[in-house]
Amino acid sequence: MKELKILLVIVVIVGITYWGIEPLAHSIMHKHIEEAIEKYNLPDYKFSDLGPAPAISGDAAQGKKNFQMFCASCHGLKADGIPAPMDPKTAAASFGVVPPDLSNVASFTAENFLYHFIKDPARASEFKKISMPAMGLDDKQIMDIIAYLKSTAKKIHGAELFKEACGRCHGAKYQKIYADTPADALKKYLGKVPPDLSIIMKAKGEHYLVAFINKPQALLPGTSMPRVGLNEEATEDLMKYLDEISDPHKEQRKKVGLIVLAYMLVMIGLTYAWKKKIWRNIH
Repeated sequence: MKELKILLVIVVIVGITYWGIEPLAHSIMHKHIEEAIEKYNLPDYKFSDLGPAPAISGDAAQGKKNFQMFCASCHGLKADGIPAPMDPKTAAASFGVVPPDLSNVASFTAENFLYHFIKDPARASEFKKISMPAMGLDDKQIMDIIAYLKSTAKKIHGAELFKEACGRCHGAKYQKIYADTPADALKKYLGKVPPDLSIIMKAKGEHYLVAFINKPQALLPGTSMPRVGLNEEATEDLMKYLDEISDPHKEQRKKVGLIVLAYMLVMIGLTYAWKKKIWRNIH
């Protein structure tokens, strides 16, 4: 019985060390991050600081006309046969970054954020150097465009979501995904080349990444990373993908670990039974 108590104490100590030390160290060494997350209640998928979008029903047909008039000079929409007006190299030279194709943007961007981004890109993105100008559209014109974007959007996941949400600036070289915008253009536009995200989940962890993507300036003031307005579903999907590519053998390793633990438990049981048998008469 004494041995089982000792084993239980060891298990508790190991458990506290494994699951408790890292969060404790993070709260001490990265206190400003935890304070920012608490201050802004991150992640905030309502983007409360921007205010609500107007309660106006959009007209997709009119939205397409508005898109062709106000958006198609920079953006393509392949889902409806509208090509990008420039090739990536020319677009990057003109704007600093390749403008995204907007076929699926409404499926992974929060509608409230999308409204405010079209209304005032610099304010919504919290990036004053953003190449997209405020177009001076009224609320009805914007909501019509959003209705049109929603009519073309399809749900995307994994690598496809990564490419559309992050791929203009970031790559994942281990997955052979490279940024749409050339590195020299990005450096000129942003001040530095954005990091490759192949193992960013290992480097930063999900807790940090979710909050950072939701409101970059809160966690890293002065960063060139704009707020992109991902909705909750898209954020969760992106985190899952980043976790998979940063540690592709994670599930396999977990299975092996469980087998090893089961083997050790069996051996502990056999060892204890053997000890009881050998030392029975002495006790």
